[in-house]
Amino acid sequence: MFVRNRQSLFFTLFMPLMIMVIFGFVGLDKTPKISLGIVVDQPTAATQQFINDLKKFEAFDVTQGSENAERVALKKGERVAVIIMPSDFFPNPADLVISPPPAGGKNTAPLQPSYSKLKPKTLVMLENVAQQQFAKTAESIIRQMLDKTTLGIVQAPTFFEVQAENVSVKSTKYIDFLVPGILGMALMQMAVFSVAFVFADYKEKGILKRLLATPMKPQQFVTAQVITRLIVALAQSAILLAVGVWLLHTHVYGSLWLVALIAIVGSVMFLGLGFTISGLANTVDSVPAIANLIVFPMLFLGGTFFPISGMPQIMQSIVTYLPLQYLTHSLREVMANGAGLNAIAHDIYWMLGWAVIMVTLAMFTFRFEERRV
Repeated sequence: MFVRNRQSLFFTLFMPLMIMVIFGFVGLDKTPKISLGIVVDQPTAATQQFINDLKKFEAFDVTQGSENAERVALKKGERVAVIIMPSDFFPNPADLVISPPPAGGKNTAPLQPSYSKLKPKTLVMLENVAQQQFAKTAESIIRQMLDKTTLGIVQAPTFFEVQAENVSVKSTKYIDFLVPGILGMALMQMAVFSVAFVFADYKEKGILKRLLATPMKPQQFVTAQVITRLIVALAQSAILLAVGVWLLHTHVYGSLWLVALIAIVGSVMFLGLGFTISGLANTVDSVPAIANLIVFPMLFLGGTFFPISGMPQIMQSIVTYLPLQYLTHSLREVMANGAGLNAIAHDIYWMLGWAVIMVTLAMFTFRFEERRV
């Protein structure tokens, strides 16, 4: 019965997989490059070397063109900054003046170049005010490169050194944050929509009422439906995790058995909500309106796609009690941080509490017969 229901299959498997793959390949955790335009006519060898060094810098996406073209691109927002520099911005070795030996004296030391006659050159940097943060970052990097070049030209001694050491840490990317959220969303969609649509349809067609005339007890039919969906929840979790690990290279640091336990508790919690909605809906057409009114806000406020810590404090105090938030948080703690049962006990208790509330509401609203007006 579950497999024949196309709506249930769509909300259970295909939609979560589609969302996870799309967001996974978008690469939201990648650092955006700073689009930089350079205007210079017939650069000298030293100036061209500086431009080549800028192009090798991973943070920059460098485009070299005419001043008019780069100014137009800047006004369109296609450039973070545009650099206008003279062709001979950096001095060539031939430009350096060699200091002569003192008159009437012997000079055994090697001749030293003199920089006193070099005129300072001006580099003009046009910055996009709409992307001021990236523009200031580009300006800071270029200033550091120029300072380093200046010290190299004058052959100044190095007084300070930075010793960098690599520390092995756990790699956490956006996909490691996303997959547990998608898994929690999929469990909620499966539990709510598959139950609400199916039982509202059976009730509207009178199938549930005819079941009362059979030797099977109503609680047996409901229990079979619940067990079926718990099995589907485990299969659904396994498929989503397999796709996330194999295709999107996400990490699962915690216990898979603990993930299965969370999936079962979360499914029971939302199955209660699904039976409640099917009890409130008189027809199949009214199911999406009631279900989306409850489910849709939780998709964005329950920590599925972004952390709730970025929300205003007054909103955090409200959304932190949403059922989906406890499900996604516990999944994320186990999968991304390798947490144990004691670390997520708070989330488990809250999900069990919500499950009691949902099941209680379902007992008062769900009926095998349509409501009589």
